[in-house]
Amino acid sequence: MSGIKNIVFDLGRVLVDFNYDDLFYYFSKHGIFFKSVEDFAARTNLVDYEYGSISSDEFIDKLSELFTHPVNRELLTKKWVQIFDPITQMIEWASDLKNTYGIFILSNTSALHWDYLISEYKLDQLGMGMLASFEVAAMKPEEAIFREAEKRFDLNPETTLFIDDIKKNVEGAISCGWQAIHHTNVEETQKHVNARLTSP
Repeated sequence: MSGIKNIVFDLGRVLVDFNYDDLFYYFSKHGIFFKSVEDFAARTNLVDYEYGSISSDEFIDKLSELFTHPVNRELLTKKWVQIFDPITQMIEWASDLKNTYGIFILSNTSALHWDYLISEYKLDQLGMGMLASFEVAAMKPEEAIFREAEKRFDLNPETTLFIDDIKKNVEGAISCGWQAIHHTNVEETQKHVNARLTSP
């Protein structure tokens, strides 16, 4: 065996997919347009929110400020959180793996998205623990968030396999001594992980 004892999954684009189209359409109906997700992030302090530097109320305030008229905060919050769809094949596979390996989730995300995903998809029941960037004021690929995961979940880097769809996050894990795989699609990831798990 490869010695892998724990598998840590990224969340977005690995266990759940997300799409900003409906959210951006909602904004466009009110005359607010974004060039890209990066443009949206810059105009709403999204990175600060995912770092935990601002609260959920402050983030919704930033969204509200884009409008030229009073906006329903409850509806705006609903539009913000409902951008996800589960990647059922990956979730079921991770659930099967927990019979043999420690399964964990490590994500760069915000409090509202975190709470919604736990409530909607019961991801807290998928494995043995979850860690989000906003909780620890650190984001992948920074070393700090990987070290916090090691501490919180009692992970040995050498026997921990990390799966993420962003290459720089994979490189960050490897630089911390973790094993890691760049996720591109369900079939390829399962093939590469299974090869690691059965290698001598």
